[in-house]
Amino acid sequence: MLLYQFRKGTNPRRVIIYLSEKGLHVPRYELDYAQGEHKSPEYLAINPSGRAPTLLTDDGTPINDSAAIVEYLEELYPQKPMMGADAASRAKVRALERLGTDLIVRSQLWLWNVTTAFPAKEAQPSRELADKLYTYVDEILEALEASIGEQAFLAGAAPTIADCTVFAILQTARERFELPFANRYERLNAWYDNFRQRPSADY
Repeated sequence: MLLYQFRKGTNPRRVIIYLSEKGLHVPRYELDYAQGEHKSPEYLAINPSGRAPTLLTDDGTPINDSAAIVEYLEELYPQKPMMGADAASRAKVRALERLGTDLIVRSQLWLWNVTTAFPAKEAQPSRELADKLYTYVDEILEALEASIGEQAFLAGAAPTIADCTVFAILQTARERFELPFANRYERLNAWYDNFRQRPSADY
């Protein structure tokens, strides 16, 4: 197997964090985004979307979606399950993970408009649009704040793929772009600070 990644990208981060939490060692290739390697003919032949991550399986099949990569690896390596141990817990984890995926999508649209770092995505960022988009981000943050309760992690007493997904976008906003993000949510802040201490969270 070989994982094509961009270490600072949100979607690659969720896979990188998962691999660390799971204790899996997969060979990796760091794409040079600054030089446009992710848009090179060689990479586009593997992933036509020109985005990271991509996992090449042992038989050369590319998996081009971060959530699909995690689920594929979870099936290959069921020890230390990170998607729940039974039907009820798996449903809970999947629901939270999908909420986290929605959070990433909405937050990326916000980032394209609140920073000037994505000219290929948004040539003319709009603060007005960013403020509107953040209201849709806030909907998910409120749901996560309510669901976490007093748990150490999003789905209970142990980290799951939901934590990997949600942490990745909070880290992108807070550390990569140094933006206030979800700061008013006491439980999420405590969860973030706790997860940030884990080795998997290091850039």
